[in-house]
Amino acid sequence: MKKSMMNMVALTVAASVMLAGCSGNNNGRGNPDGGGEEIKLVWWVHENPSFVEANKKLIEDYKQVNPNVTVDLQIFPYDAFIQKIRVSMNTNTAPDIVQMFGTWVREYAKNGLLEPAPNGDSLQAEVFPAAIGGFLYEDKVYGVPHEFNIENGAALRYPKLFEEAGIQTDPQTWEELIDAAKKLTQRDGNKITVRGLDITSNDSVVFYFLSLIQQQGADFWNEDQTAVNFSTPEAHQAMQELVDLVKVHQVTDLSKLGTTDEPYMIFFKGEAAMTTAGPWTIAEGKNTFNVEDFDYMPMPSYTDNPPVFSAESGWGEVVSSKSANKEAAWEFVQFMMEDENAYAWNIRTSSVPANKHVAEDPQYAQDAPEVKASLDVLEHGRWIGPLADRDYFFKTINDAYAQIAFDRISVEDGLKKAEDDINKMLKSKQ
Repeated sequence: MKKSMMNMVALTVAASVMLAGCSGNNNGRGNPDGGGEEIKLVWWVHENPSFVEANKKLIEDYKQVNPNVTVDLQIFPYDAFIQKIRVSMNTNTAPDIVQMFGTWVREYAKNGLLEPAPNGDSLQAEVFPAAIGGFLYEDKVYGVPHEFNIENGAALRYPKLFEEAGIQTDPQTWEELIDAAKKLTQRDGNKITVRGLDITSNDSVVFYFLSLIQQQGADFWNEDQTAVNFSTPEAHQAMQELVDLVKVHQVTDLSKLGTTDEPYMIFFKGEAAMTTAGPWTIAEGKNTFNVEDFDYMPMPSYTDNPPVFSAESGWGEVVSSKSANKEAAWEFVQFMMEDENAYAWNIRTSSVPANKHVAEDPQYAQDAPEVKASLDVLEHGRWIGPLADRDYFFKTINDAYAQIAFDRISVEDGLKKAEDDINKMLKSKQ
């Protein structure tokens, strides 16, 4: 997940949400007059403005039904936060609750540093599989995600450019998408001035490479997810399709590769007509770039199959095995996951819900219309799998893509090298 996502400013979304407490009387819960021992829970979170404000509201609501429980919210800059977790989780200074990105959870669970959920089966049933996958280890649930971290299924686009190009409807097939991209591409001589379709960000390359494999009915893992397999016709076709956007269809280029200009930034500067990006970029466009004349359109499947895609598990909460108040900590985490509270948190943070009931509530699409294209494809999401080293996994695939696109290596050789390098990494982590 990009750091800019961590620092996004929430969209202003009009919503009227009634927050409800939950029943029960453990630790005075559900008894506003008290009736339980005083408990203090320490909750570590990273410095995301919209997340922090939503977390504070959760604490206020929880205090109403659990006056004996004090939640001490401690906020850290993102880089310091990661380091602080690594240093502290194996000590007696570990917090009770930690806001953790799903990709990190398995390693902490594997080392016995997290407390499994007391009602893991019911929690798992409430959350989309792709969103909770990273919070599972050896059939136990070690945390609950607030958000569905999705980068697939939709694209930023400028309706005015569609109108000027004579495109009346959203592309319904991949072929129509390419045709639209060609019409939307603008040039000054041989130089592209407006990219018709841009799928060149580090995240987009990987997520669309994997989804194009899956939409052909194949997979990129072996059966027990201990090794990747990119030596398949489907993987070859997926990579070739991404390279063809640059070399054959010429609807984008790699002139910004390796620079600080991410494709979504290029889009908001008016230099792309369509750009694949996660819904978090909607807030970036409106609040950071002050752009309003864009929307978020559905992306068609590569084949006649449903638009299957892989996703990482997003931000959620875990409970430390070192906590002296594990039961109370898990009660607070479960309070966050109740439908009314989860709904309010996602609205306040402009995030895609991990909670199935919230995402499937028709009212949510009305209260957060910007993310409707994402809501419509959540059922097709699959957890990306045990990457072990996420940064290495993504970099290896992106390096192969660049080498192939620059004609420095063939598709077959590039994918084989990526497969071998990733499998060596995975084996070293087992």
